[in-house]
Amino acid sequence: MRLSEDKVRRIAERLHDELAQGNLLAYRESVGAKTGVGRAARVKAIFDFIVEDLRREEELDAEVEKVLATYSREIKGTERDILFRKHKEELARKKGYIL
Repeated sequence: MRLSEDKVRRIAERLHDELAQGNLLAYRESVGAKTGVGRAARVKAIFDFIVEDLRREEELDAEVEKVLATYSREIKGTERDILFRKHKEELARKKGYIL
C-alpha cells in the first residue's frame, strides 16, 4: 500500500472530524452507547473504505503494468508516464472507477 496504515487511520480520523464539524455527517448514536464508541466505528468504516480504494488502485496499476509490458519496445520517461496514465484512465472507465 502506498500509505502506511497509521497514515490512513489519521486521514480517516481527520476526514470524520472535518465532516462532523461541518455538519456534513449524519448518524445516530445507539441508545446507551459509550461516548466515542460510535465515532470509532465511523472512523473504522472510513478507514476500511480508503484501504479498499487504495487496494483497487494498486490492482489497476498492476494491470496497466501488464499492458505496458506487452509493448514490443521499451518505453521510458515521459512517454511511459503518458501511456501509463492513458491506459489507467481507460481501464478505470471500463471498470466504472473514478480516479
